[in-house]
Amino acid sequence: MEIFQDYFYQFFKSQGINESTAEHLNLIVLLLILAIVLVFATWLIRKIIIKAFQSLARNTETKFDDMLIKNRVPLNVARMVPLVIAVKLLPFVFNDFPAYEGPIELLLKIIGIILFIWILRSILRTFEDYFNTKPRLMDKPIDSYIQVVMLFVWVIGFASIFVIITDISFWKFFTTLGAASAILLLIFKDTLLGFVASIQVAVNDTVRIGDWITMEKYGADGDVIEINLNTVQVQNFDKTITNIPTYALLSDAFTNWRGMSNSGGRRIKRAVIIKASSIKYLADNEVEDLKKIELITDYLETRQSDIKEQNQKNNVDKSLLING
Repeated sequence: MEIFQDYFYQFFKSQGINESTAEHLNLIVLLLILAIVLVFATWLIRKIIIKAFQSLARNTETKFDDMLIKNRVPLNVARMVPLVIAVKLLPFVFNDFPAYEGPIELLLKIIGIILFIWILRSILRTFEDYFNTKPRLMDKPIDSYIQVVMLFVWVIGFASIFVIITDISFWKFFTTLGAASAILLLIFKDTLLGFVASIQVAVNDTVRIGDWITMEKYGADGDVIEINLNTVQVQNFDKTITNIPTYALLSDAFTNWRGMSNSGGRRIKRAVIIKASSIKYLADNEVEDLKKIELITDYLETRQSDIKEQNQKNNVDKSLLING
């Protein structure tokens, strides 16, 4: 790059162009060369990394690497390499214009931080998809855990950008942030409440994906299909979707029917009024009349046969109905 740095400048000077114009033309040529280098590097690195991941995915039994490709992790990693090359070559390109170098380098560093966050986001989404394939984790709110981690990643990322732009230390930034915490708490109230609620719901196992819950306040009566940082999605029996704020699961009352589902039955408490004088032993003719009801004919005949066989076997005195 050093050869090109001075070569084009001297070439333009030899053509009788004045020094200032030669410097600007030299800058334009160097920028074009840098653009070509970056385009070629992007194409080459992307091809190498994606091919490597595809080869790895074909030769392994695990589906994790397939999910890395699906969530564009190799593509995002490949984008980072040209960015590093651009930062390294900036001093050569802007050798005659050092005033331009600083802002452009600052912009590239900010893009690098955002791209790094994007890579982490892709990796976390891959973990989310992978964990959701595990039977023992399918009912856990993996979505909430991933969003909590991403929240911290974005906070650190924006803090890094702010520190780069203002050229202050991390410690001073977080000290200033502490002074403005009251305003931040007001702005991010729902997010913070959802964050705390997500952790408590997960730790206390209050609600799982697949649970049948009823929450009259929000008109929810159906299965939980998603739990994330801010909302819990419930698919009602008419297939409509109800969104409940996650923190409402802690502050409001709701019914979780998981225990009933796990028991394999449902206990229903109802009052049944029976007239005591209507209870009696059935005479043979009454049993014959009941046999006319087709739904219970087979049952009555089977029971009669069993009772008769048992009484004969034990020599029961049937002169009294209570016997036998």
